[in-house]
Amino acid sequence: MTTKRSKGKRLLLFSDEAGFCLHPKLGRIWVKKGKQPLILTKSQHHKRLNVFGWVNPLAGTHGMVRQEKGNTDGFLAMLKSILLRYQQVVIDLWVDQARWHKGKRITEFLSYHRRL
Repeated sequence: MTTKRSKGKRLLLFSDEAGFCLHPKLGRIWVKKGKQPLILTKSQHHKRLNVFGWVNPLAGTHGMVRQEKGNTDGFLAMLKSILLRYQQVVIDLWVDQARWHKGKRITEFLSYHRRL
């Protein structure tokens, strides 16, 4: 896709993130009536897998970045990964209104990396 404004190739990407608990909270269990179940656990219910991903719907390509937390640092890491993967093109990236998609650090990053 080419426009007069970009004077070159343009790329359309959509992005979102998701977090998954690695040790889900135990809610219900089958046990014989009158018996107390014994469940061995390390009580590490706060470990998570956070994934930031993007998709190019026109080409069918996609990518993802695993991060420790779903926050501004994770979003910036994903933006850097996108810039490395798609060089020499202007990138139109569509994201939702999550608070880590906004703010001073994001604005500064985008002002320096004009292709996004």
